[in-house]
Amino acid sequence: MPQIKAVLGHVSVETAKRKRICSRHRKGTAAHDIVKDEDCLVVKDADGGKHNYCQESAMKILDRAERDLSSLRAGLGL
Repeated sequence: MPQIKAVLGHVSVETAKRKRICSRHRKGTAAHDIVKDEDCLVVKDADGGKHNYCQESAMKILDRAERDLSSLRAGLGL
């Protein structure tokens, strides 16, 4: 039987080994970094680029992904 396709293979959680920039909070009054040893959400682009998100942003991203997955399940009648 063929393997099940992993559609979220480009998303992972990593522990920062050094300071990283939160891709959602790069500029403005909310700008902040992800500090060393902090867990963050990493999203890889098709071209190999990586975007790092702090835990606050990760929560919002994952909440939206959960809604999107629920919508897909509903569309398939599952």
